[in-house]
Formats: sequence, C-alpha cells, structure tokens
Amino acid sequence: MTNYPVAEAFFSVQGEGLHMGRSAYFIRLYGCNVKCPWCDSKPAWQGGAADIVSAESLAETVEKSGAEIAVITGGEPCLHNLEPLLAELSAKKIPAHLETSGTLEIKENPGAEFAWVALSPKLFAMPSDAALGRADELKFIISNAGELGEYHALAAKAKNARAVWLHPEWSKSSDKGLLNALCEFVKANGFPYRVGWQMHKNYFAR
Repeated sequence: MTNYPVAEAFFSVQGEGLHMGRSAYFIRLYGCNVKCPWCDSKPAWQGGAADIVSAESLAETVEKSGAEIAVITGGEPCLHNLEPLLAELSAKKIPAHLETSGTLEIKENPGAEFAWVALSPKLFAMPSDAALGRADELKFIISNAGELGEYHALAAKAKNARAVWLHPEWSKSSDKGLLNALCEFVKANGFPYRVGWQMHKNYFAR
C-alpha cells in the first residue's frame, strides 16, 4: 500500500487550460522543490501535510465524487511516486491529469499513465527537455512582458503541446500594460499561443 502526504483534496471545476470548466477532483500533494514566491498554494509546501492517504482511498474518493477527471497537483507532485495512484485511478477508468513544473521526471508505465500533462515551467527552475516533450499543454505565468522571449524559446521545445497559455501573475491581473502585451504576443505569434485566465477565481471556486 502506497501512502501520500496530502495538502488538500477537493471536488471543484478545472479553472485553467483546455479542460477548463470540467468537473474535477483535485489531489494536492504536499511538498515542492520550486517554491514560487507568488505561489497561491503555499500550504502545499509550508508547515506540513494535512493528511496521509493511501492510493486506494484517494481513488475511491474520486470515484464517489463523480468527477470527470482527477487532477494531481501540488506543490510539485512529481516529488512522489505517482504510479500506484495512477494504477488505482486507471483501474476505475478515471482520467488522471498532472499539473507539474517539469523539473522532475514524469514517471509512467503501461496501466499507470497520465491522460493529460499540463506543464507550468518557471524561468528560475527550468524544466527538462523530456518534460517539455511530454506536455499536452503549457501554462506560463508572466510577471512582466520581458519574460515572453525566454518563454517563447521554451515553448519551441514542446512539440506535442496543443496549447501554450499566457497567464498574468495573479497580483498583476489588472495590469493593463501586461495584459495588452500578452494579447499582442498572441496576435503576433498565433498557434499554439493563447491568453489565459484562472476562471475558477471568477466563480469564487477553489
């Protein structure tokens, strides 16, 4: 039996990316090797885990919720061996989505695979080329327009990404200059770039 340190687990809606709006059960694992200063999930790496829960119990809870997808997030979930949890979710035919920085290996095996990988790289903690290649979508958190060139170079390595989202760092979400720069970048570059938003916050959802 494999147990996981859980910061929080809850049923909500996916507020970001190509799966935006779908019902989702979030499993936020404790621990992070990146620790963004503007992180909106600091309880996932400060203090300690809220609970220790088995892979079997987590999968059963997701199944009972009726959620369309299970989102494994953090912190940085790839600090943990996720294959037992993936196997439990797969046995229940629940698509498992990963949200990761891409700094650590994304481990999968037949019968223990992710249905979707959303990579959110940071310039101060660069992702591996393997993680970029595995990504189904990218989400860049932009603090200032000067970062766009560096993120553009990273996106070029994500050959399988179906979308590259440009999100304003939330404390700057009303910065008209930054928002305009993101829009102009998408207008200039087109696919796979899109401007993004944390839609769950507009709905006052977790």
